[in-house]
Amino acid sequence: MHILILYSSRFGQTLKIAQALKHQWLDAGAQVTLANLEHTADLHVGDFDKVVIGASIRYGHFAKCLAEFTSAQAPVLNRLPSAFFSVSILANKAHKSTPETHTYTRKFIEQSAWQPKHIGIFAGELAYHKYHLVDRYLMKLVMKINKGETNTHAHIEFTDWNKVQQFGAEVLSM
Repeated sequence: MHILILYSSRFGQTLKIAQALKHQWLDAGAQVTLANLEHTADLHVGDFDKVVIGASIRYGHFAKCLAEFTSAQAPVLNRLPSAFFSVSILANKAHKSTPETHTYTRKFIEQSAWQPKHIGIFAGELAYHKYHLVDRYLMKLVMKINKGETNTHAHIEFTDWNKVQQFGAEVLSM
């Protein structure tokens, strides 16, 4: 089995999750190709047995390349076993951690021609030191509104790695 993992990561947590999935699937005996969603021109999606796409949310939006790629590749993606995972700082809240309750993911799937067979929602990382000045203060505002950590020296990884591993097992069994 050859699995393609495509990712769109702004500050590195989505890539870190994609790499964890890659290692899990390699350990299970699969071949895995990991690629940045922004560099897919030479990829032939139909050459893979499964496709998994992961993307982060920033200020309520996925990167533009996600919609562009999934729109262009929807016929192939819908034919193959495929999965999607989104990474969001606010997914650390129980009421925003499922495909049904995570507003941004739900809207993306509703508007997309691609209908993945499996969807995962993972909490991201709060790493103020990685953000530029404007991002740092906008994230502080977002966290204040959502009653989260506002100390700009904080670095908190909210990702539930057991949930990531469970998603990986479910993708293998698709």
